[in-house]
Parts: sequence; C-alpha cells; structure tokens
Amino acid sequence: MSTRLLAGRYELQEKIGDGGMAVVYKARCRLLNRFVAIKILKPEFARDLKFIENFRKESQSAASLAHPNIVSIYDVGREGNIHYIVMELIEGSILSDYIAKEGPLEWQRAVEIAKQIASALAFAHKNHIIHRDVKPHNILLTQDGTAKITDFGIAKALDSSGNSEETTTVMGSVHYFSPEQARGGYVDEKSDIYSLGVVLFEMLTGSVPFDGENPVAVALMHINEEMPRPTSLNPDIPQEIEEVVMKATDKLSINRYATADEFFDALSHAEFNAMMSGSANRRNPAVMALEDEEGSENAVTLEDAEEPAVTETEGAETEELGKKKKKEKKPIGKIKLLAIILALLCAIPISFGFSRIITGGGDSSKSFELPDFRGQTFEVAKAVAAEYGLELSMGDEVYSVEYEEGQICSQLPSEGSAVKKGNKVTVNISKGAKEGTVPNLVGKSATDAQYVLDKYGFRKGSVTTQASELPEGIVISQSPGAGEEANPGAYISYVVSAGKAEGSGIVPLLLGMTQTEAGDKLADAGLCIGTITTEENGLYEPGQVFWQSKEANSTVDVGTPIDIKICGTPQSSGSGSGSGGTTADGGVASIAIDYSSAKNEVFWLTVKVVDANGSHNEVNHVERYKSGLGETVYVNGKGQGSVTVIFDNDVVAQYDINFGE
Repeated sequence: MSTRLLAGRYELQEKIGDGGMAVVYKARCRLLNRFVAIKILKPEFARDLKFIENFRKESQSAASLAHPNIVSIYDVGREGNIHYIVMELIEGSILSDYIAKEGPLEWQRAVEIAKQIASALAFAHKNHIIHRDVKPHNILLTQDGTAKITDFGIAKALDSSGNSEETTTVMGSVHYFSPEQARGGYVDEKSDIYSLGVVLFEMLTGSVPFDGENPVAVALMHINEEMPRPTSLNPDIPQEIEEVVMKATDKLSINRYATADEFFDALSHAEFNAMMSGSANRRNPAVMALEDEEGSENAVTLEDAEEPAVTETEGAETEELGKKKKKEKKPIGKIKLLAIILALLCAIPISFGFSRIITGGGDSSKSFELPDFRGQTFEVAKAVAAEYGLELSMGDEVYSVEYEEGQICSQLPSEGSAVKKGNKVTVNISKGAKEGTVPNLVGKSATDAQYVLDKYGFRKGSVTTQASELPEGIVISQSPGAGEEANPGAYISYVVSAGKAEGSGIVPLLLGMTQTEAGDKLADAGLCIGTITTEENGLYEPGQVFWQSKEANSTVDVGTPIDIKICGTPQSSGSGSGSGGTTADGGVASIAIDYSSAKNEVFWLTVKVVDANGSHNEVNHVERYKSGLGETVYVNGKGQGSVTVIFDNDVVAQYDINFGE
C-alpha cells in the first residue's frame, strides 16, 4: 500500500489485521521514531456517534492500564471521519492462531498463559475496568512467550451503543460469553473470569465447550447446558486443573472465583498439586538417568534412594515420596542423591512449585496474610519479616521497570497469601531496567524522574503540568510508557501533577454509577449533586447515571453542584395495584420489573400471563441477579387478562391488562 500519513505523525506501512470492528495497520511514529499498531474503526461504527463517544471514553480509561500482560494504548484520536487508536506493536502471534496450529496445548503452557491473563484482568478490575470480550482473538503472544490481552474498551463501547448494526460483531464472541452476557443481563468481573475459563478450556482441549449452527444456539447452550468436562476431550489433563476450569465456568456467577486474583491463585495451587501428585507424570516423569561407576545408565527415582540424613524441613517434604522403596536397590552416594533432589526441584515450575517446596510447613499457629515486601531493600524487608516470625530468603536478581536497582520486585508466596510463623519467603531483587527499556517514572517526583532518566541513559522530553488528585510535583503519566523499548538517548516526555488548585476540585466520571455512588464520589472530590433528572435511556440500566453537566477530569470550584440524569424504569402498561382496564398497544404490554424486592442475590424469575387464550409463561424460571437492578419484559395476550411476576416462589407484582382483540 502507498504510505499514508495519519494525524501528521503516523506513517501507515502495511495492513496486519482485519477484524469485525476495525482494520489494524503497522505504522511508524515520526515523533518518537518507533513502530506502533494503529487500529482504525470501520465506517459502520464511525457513523454511530454514541458508540464513538463511548469508545473514546473507554479507550482513554484503558490507556491508564500499565501492566506487562496488557497491550499498551498510546493514543486515541480522530482525523476527519477516521477514528483510531494507537497501540503497542506486538511481534508474535494471536492465541487463536496458536491454538489452531498447536492445540491442544501442553497443560503447563495453557496454565501459564491463563495465569498471565488472569493477572492482567485482576489489575484492570482493580481499576474498575471490565473487559467484556475475553477470547483467544484478543490475546497476543510475544516472541518470548508473554501473553498480552488487548481491546479493552471496545467491547464496553459496543455494549453501551444502541446501534444494531454491530450485533453480528458482538455475537461473534458468543463462544466465550458468560451466561449473563448471553441473556443480556448484568455483567461484572466474574463475566471476564467465565470467559477466561472458556479460553483455558479451549487451550487444554483444542475446541470450545459449546458450538452450534448459529450464535443464538450457542448462547442458549451457555445458559442452559452443563459445561462439559475438559477430560472428556483430553484425558491427559490433570484433575486439579480441570476443577479450576469447572469452577471458573460455573453457570452461577456467585459460584465462580470471587476475583481474578483468586482465579490466579487457584491455578497456581492446582499447577503445584498436579506436579506433586504425579498427575503430570504422563508427560513429564520426574525420572533422570545417572551413569553408575561402571558407565551404565540406571533410571533412578526418588524412591530408589537411601534415606539420607536431612533436615527436619527437607524430611517433611520427602517423607511421603520416600515411604516405599524398591527391593534390591543399589546404594547411591550423597552427591548423586543431591543431584536427584535438585533435578526434581528444577522440574517444578519456578512460578509456584519451587516456592512451596522452600517455604516449609510452618508451625501450627494461626495463619495470617503475608505482607508486601516489594519496593523495600532486602535488609529492611528481612527485619520486617522477622517481626512476623518469617524467614526471608534472597532469590534471583532480575530486570524490572517498576522497581529500582536493589529493591525487592517480586516475592513467593505473593503478598496477601495465607502464611504461618516459621514459613520461608523468597524475594527477587531488581537489577533495574534492562538497557533500552524505558523505566517507570509514574509516582516519582520530578527530581527523581530526572535522576532515573539519567541513570538509564534517556533524555528528558517535554514536561507539562496538569491538575490532579496527586500531590504537586508527582509524575502522573509518561510517553513512551514504562517497559517499552527505546534507543539510549531517546526523549521521554511526562506530565507532572499541579495538584488541586486552591479551592478547586476535579470532576469524577459518574456515568454508570447509581445516585448514591455518584454522591459519594462527588463528596470525595469536594463537590455535590445538583439537579437530578430521571429520563428513559435505552443504553443504561435503570438507576444508572447516563449524563453529567461537567466533563470528567475538568477542574471546577469546590462545592460546585454537578447536575446528573438518571436512567428511569420504563412505565409498564399495567397497574401494580391490580386494578384492571389498562389497554395494551397492539396486544403487547411492557412490564417493568424491579429486582430490589428479591430476597436473594440469585433468584429465579417467572412472568405468567393469563388471557382469553388461557395461561402461559412469557418468562419461565430463568436465573436473574438482584444486582442487575431490573428489566423490561414485553408480554403478548388477547382480551382481558393479567400478568403475574414471580421471584422464586413469591408473587411480587400482578397487573390487570386489557390486551384487546
């Protein structure tokens, strides 16, 4: 293609992808002299103003997510009728292509990828961002095997848009939809967990759990059919891993993992247990060949070894494996024995298993949450650990863009894990950023930022200030972002907080919140709610704010009232009091159902219609969530009739309706 210059700085070089919503190009940024990926929305989406506005806001929110397993967003813009986002260019493959070529994957590799994406989702969820479209097509694999998830913001923008033209695009992801997404119900963090569970299922088995003739059929399978067990398609999957998949993809969201962090921890535990229980031995036997003194090779396992004189901790770890011994075993020297143990340790993934072996069993005292040692020096952390009765052990020196040289950058077990006195904790020490990798400046003072740039061989680019909630003089963003590759001597620009101007406040984003949540958010910013208007809005749930009088992140005087508009519940055509005589429009009546009277978070909804033709259920015993706020159900009938709304076995509303002839 001929080179096209976009926004005066991006040279479009070649098309590298074409999806349902956008076309992706490889481009060179003239300003920063680096290659990027530019996603340009297709014309049918560019015509939808509501979608474009939602897309812009969601992409800007997603741009704040700096995580090693999330594809970075550098810029969001528009040129004429072209709407685009500028992203990190990943030289590698798409997970969907990788599965098609290699699937089913080795279970260890599948778990490794799933853990990386779970970590990314946990970070996004903590920043109040839900992906809504987790699928292999949105997961990229770098050349070194790192998994990165992309397209944060696009799914949310689509979900909030009323344009029916994109229905086929949204339904294209239906193989990974959670049951609540398939129903068009309330979506939260647990919907992402379900979708990632389906992705893990596909990596382990090479196929999706549900498939059908059309998207609607697949959606109904997610709602109604039991999730097949992965071992029914691939018997080599360890049971421990299978149970994690089944819990993550439970039909009831309350039965899934509460958070993506919990999902991550469950995968780590299952991975360790699978290795230790021997579930993995079908493919990775813990057997090594040792050459004996005569030069022959003997296959030796831990059971073959004589019982060595080991410490109490080592004995506890090897006691179970050493109970049974083979008859007529040949004595093995201490050096060979240590080699066997070392080989066994090396066979266990360092990400989790090794940490569990070195931590020991602890004593019988009450467990507590492990503190976070990251950012501390080893000496300081060791003193803190001693106060908790923990033993701190130094692990490896590794590169890190988040932590400076000499600081602890990671720990095993991870912070927040349940530990007891006497447990060991291994920490890795940062060597600083690798040469050519942009260091992290966010959160540092302007003086420290200059020091870090000098230390790693970069130069200070443009420095601007912006009002923010952070203290004055603290770096709030940078470009290029931390972890990106750049040549030594490259310019790094950053934005420094000007603090809040005296007597001023920063307007928070209120869209999607309830009135109470919006009021609390405004109060925290020193502002208050102004005029509240209730209007129908098909793009938001009843009770949610869908408009605010001042744009988010704008600066206003303290105490300024912010007017809001809240989505109201459409008025039903019936009467909640049970008095009849209301006429439906063309034999169809709309019934607004409020979930607030439900006794349980998860309940079963039935809507029963009685009319001249008899009795039928318009909605028959379907699962709903109280936190979903409510919905509108359209019912058909003939003549004089009634509509009854039932939560579980309780009648919560009844309407007399004249459907007409």
